[in-house]
Amino acid sequence: MMLYLDMSDERARFKDPVVPEALAEYLQKAPRYKDQELLYFYHPEVPTVIVGHYQDVYHEVNFPYLNENGIKLVRRNSGGGAVFIDPGDLTYVYIDTAKKVKTPKFSHYISPILKALASLGIPAKETGRNDLTVNGKKFSGMSFSQIEDRVLYGGTLMFDVNLEMANHALTPSKSKLADKGVRSVKSRVTNLREYIKQSNFSIDDLRDLILSYVQKENENFNVSRLSETEWQQIHELGQQKFATKKWIYGSNLTNYYVDSYYHGIGSIGIAFNTTDGRLSDVKISGDLMVISQETVDQLQNELDGCKVNQDDIELILEKYNLDGSIKPGTARQLAEKIVTEVQNK
Repeated sequence: MMLYLDMSDERARFKDPVVPEALAEYLQKAPRYKDQELLYFYHPEVPTVIVGHYQDVYHEVNFPYLNENGIKLVRRNSGGGAVFIDPGDLTYVYIDTAKKVKTPKFSHYISPILKALASLGIPAKETGRNDLTVNGKKFSGMSFSQIEDRVLYGGTLMFDVNLEMANHALTPSKSKLADKGVRSVKSRVTNLREYIKQSNFSIDDLRDLILSYVQKENENFNVSRLSETEWQQIHELGQQKFATKKWIYGSNLTNYYVDSYYHGIGSIGIAFNTTDGRLSDVKISGDLMVISQETVDQLQNELDGCKVNQDDIELILEKYNLDGSIKPGTARQLAEKIVTEVQNK
């Protein structure tokens, strides 16, 4: 059974940018919704940058620009890359039940979205690892997270987002942009508004159109709303976890940082210090999608104390498989970059 949680009358709650992140975790854990397939949409009420669970904010975000323009910063539970959202964005979230997922099944959940867009004459496609594009330009990126046996698939639909703000707010690695053959965030993204012929077609119309296709694919489709008690619990979770500086910024400031982008895989970054010729305070980051925190912690712990020696670092990296990323070629390249970064500092 598909349960649609109607948020259309709750827009005021989303003026607090941590509410969407707390809402997602609450619904993944709430006993009331166990074993139910959930869907909801929401509109961001303020310009916000959302970084992925494993990303290093200091290498993804233009802090002076955020401060000057009142753009909020939050971190989500799910992996993937940083995104800029504002009231011109429509965010969609599916929550379902599944055993340990190694490869997210994005195609299943975006099917009604692509059908809805096709009905508007928009030739949207699923491309890369988790993107939706039209004419080669991205308008949506999906993220994934799993808490026990509850999986979350979420994404942003750029309907009429301020692309100028998005371009200045985000600072993705140059290697990632180079891989995609573009020079800036702005040059590789687009708004759906540009492809819709009806001038009076609104973001709410898009939501309702997608819902009509969801209903076609789900015979048992019910609508519900969250209670005031539930919203209070969501607010408390937001303040206790997602609004804290430790959650948003992390607690590990480092002197060195290297990263690489691997086509079809994503970005892997390693921040670190050095002490007496050895790595210290190692922190793995990147737009990693399916990976356990335990694996990340194990790799970080093993790199801590390793000699700043390419062969030694490479051997440790090869032992791990972060989101399918740390393969021999990847390990060799990262190890070389780490040593070069220290030598050139």
